[in-house]
Parts: sequence; C-alpha cells; structure tokens
Amino acid sequence: MHVLRFANTVLIAACAAAAPAWAQPQAGAGRVAEAARTLLLEQAANAGWREPQLELDVQPMTGSAAPRCSRPEVQALDTRSPARMRFELRCPGSAAAGQGFVVRARLSAEVLVAALALPAGRALAAGDVQAQRREITPGSEPLSDAEAVLGLVAQRSIAAGQVLSARLLAEPLLVRRGEAVEIHARREAVEVVVPGQALDAGRRGETIRVRNTATGKVIQARVAAAGRVEPADMLSSPP
Repeated sequence: MHVLRFANTVLIAACAAAAPAWAQPQAGAGRVAEAARTLLLEQAANAGWREPQLELDVQPMTGSAAPRCSRPEVQALDTRSPARMRFELRCPGSAAAGQGFVVRARLSAEVLVAALALPAGRALAAGDVQAQRREITPGSEPLSDAEAVLGLVAQRSIAAGQVLSARLLAEPLLVRRGEAVEIHARREAVEVVVPGQALDAGRRGETIRVRNTATGKVIQARVAAAGRVEPADMLSSPP
C-alpha cells in the first residue's frame, strides 16, 4: 500500500526510471493527490476561507490495476466528504475499469471564532470575533471575513471559541412590528414618501406587510433600512 502525505506541496517518492508510467504506482497516486488538492483548494477559495492548508492520504484500492497507458486521466467519483473521497485513474476513451484510489483529506483554514460568549440577539462588534486556524469539517461552512459579520446578530447563544457560521448569525431587525415607518415609492427621478405602520417585523431585504396610515391600505413592502420600506412591486405612485 502506498501512502503519500501532502502539506501545501506535493511530495512524490522517486520511481524506478526504467519502469513505464503505468507501472509506477506512486506516480499515479501523485496525480490523484494533485487533482484532489486542486479541487479542495478551489472549494476553499470559493468559500472565502483564508490560508487553507491540506494534508492528504492517498491509498490505491485493492483489486484495481494501474491503467496501461502513458497519460492516464484522473476522474473524481465521489468528493462529497473530504474525509473519504474516491478517484479513478484510467486511460482516455477506454471502457476498461481504471485504478481506484481513496483520498482522505484534512483541510484547515483561518476562520472566525467567538472571542467571548455571545448572548442571543447581540449585534457583533469588532472585539467579539477573532481568527483562529481550525479544521474544516463537512457541512460546517465557517466564516472568514470579519468585516462581513460586523453588525450581524447572534441567533442563539454562542460559546467563547465557537466557530462562526452563517447559520448562527442573521441580519438585525430594521423594522419592528407596530412601529412607524416611511414608505418610499420611486419612479425615475421622482420619489414620494408617505407614512406607514409595520404590521410585521423585518430584516433588510425581507418583505413585510405595511399599512399606509393615510389611506388605511395594506401593501407588501420590502425593508430597505431602519424605519424605511419600499413597495415590493415598486409602485409608480404613492400606495
């Protein structure tokens, strides 16, 4: 069994120069490892995780033989969980079964954690979060951008040192049920503002019911800012 470990760079043991490429198992494992590494680092970049680091264990599956061609292709078969991914090395255009590999990955990155215990409903300030290197587990979806979480509200109590994820945070309530709001309706350069009363609470971008206090008409309005809403269909005249 050939096991290769990687930490940011790929290390491949030297193979016998006289052996053809398809007979060099470590060369095949190295190509699979590089494909897995590229995939995981792309995922980390798309998620915004900072300074990602990888460790990979690559193991050929028993009962599968190396493809007998000079330039085999790497195909990803199952990459749902970094803890156990499956790849196959096979000849291009061949219907024959290729050589299977199991890749077990450990991915860590600089992510945000709570610097102190945060009660539910607290709006996050700069001193409430800090960056720490943590292992990324499947489904955890940690956050890395400190600026992006400032002002967000803890949806439930968060323990000191707990990794912050989107599921734990929410936009603050900008409109509360029963409070007075301004209804802003625009058409081109003309804007009309009329008084209203919120019948629901809402966060930025959410649609709530609002009563025009002058006419009594209830409309669907989108929360734009604290105490300010806009008609959901952006009426051209006052509601």
